[in-house]
Amino acid sequence: MRHDLHGAGSGLKGPETRMNQKAGSFLRGLTRRRLLVAAGGAVGAAAAVTAVMRHDRAPQPVIRHRIVPDGRARRLVLSWPSSNRLLLAVAQARFFGTYNLDVALVDGPRTGRTTIADVVEGRAVGAAAPLLTWLDRYRLGPIPVHLASGLQSGGFRLLVRRGVKGSRLETVAGMRIAVTDQDMADRLFFSVMMRRKGIDPEGAVHWVTLAPAQVEQAARAGEIDAVAAHDPLAWQWLHLPDPLFFELENSTTGHYGERTNLALGLSDSLLRSDPVAAASLVMALRAASDWIKAHPDQAAGLMAEAAGGMDAGEVLAMLRHESLGISPVGHDLRVQVAQYVDEMKLLGRVPDTVGSAAYARRLCVNVLEADESGALAIPESGPA
Repeated sequence: MRHDLHGAGSGLKGPETRMNQKAGSFLRGLTRRRLLVAAGGAVGAAAAVTAVMRHDRAPQPVIRHRIVPDGRARRLVLSWPSSNRLLLAVAQARFFGTYNLDVALVDGPRTGRTTIADVVEGRAVGAAAPLLTWLDRYRLGPIPVHLASGLQSGGFRLLVRRGVKGSRLETVAGMRIAVTDQDMADRLFFSVMMRRKGIDPEGAVHWVTLAPAQVEQAARAGEIDAVAAHDPLAWQWLHLPDPLFFELENSTTGHYGERTNLALGLSDSLLRSDPVAAASLVMALRAASDWIKAHPDQAAGLMAEAAGGMDAGEVLAMLRHESLGISPVGHDLRVQVAQYVDEMKLLGRVPDTVGSAAYARRLCVNVLEADESGALAIPESGPA
């Protein structure tokens, strides 16, 4: 006889029936408080899931990639100071072609200020100028140009006429110091050094503007006591056949010698339209800087023609008294720019309220790295 194990009238209780009875007893035993606690746990679990989902939807950090030259030929117009084209001479001779670059220069003599004007006004896509000169221009207002690389260390020299008393920077008060341009970085650099020694660079010394060809004659006539200049011209004055000057201070030793002087600024239009061109230019110039450090003898031969009448032996002697291979990019460049911003504060040319590191981040761009689309991270320039 067949028995219905699950029927209502069955006297037998199968496993499922016993489980249902236990479940019913459990539910009857739940108090309202317990139900609320259970409900709260469910809500908490749902919130946790929602939080995870929101976390998953949060913006992911941008992954930067090294830019690789693509082999395409490009013609770029740069502006470069006439007084120092030694690095440029090496890059032209050995490295621009390697990176498929045909580099032309804006015609005519150029100072740091006019090179910056060339890139701002669209006559060039890039300009070399002393970092102090760049900062002096940026303080006037934002420009569509960002700093991409340091190029070389400084060769600033403060030369004092022989016979003038003084062997330390503190003795320059009252001196007549010649500069070849009132706006040159030479004056700014030594003004910073004077300020660090407690000397007012505007009121304690007399700055005299002379053309380079007039400096030697004015010194021999006793019309000036010193000259602030940079290599290669300063080196030539220091080593005249008939010694006229001795060196009081320079930027080639100590921590100044490890910092860049010339810096390359690139137009925002180039940075946006052709990041590979910007990266290739910086790579070529950095390769030239490194090569000069590794091969100073050969570099001197290439530089001689650009050194204004110096032969290869004289150029080599000068290189041996300079710090070579200083061409920072990215974080290293920003650190050095921030140091210069601090020094411009000493001269009252940057407000003390400006954050130096933040300011540097807004002025610099790393052209060697791009996002997945190939775009560079170009900050909004200006004080922060």
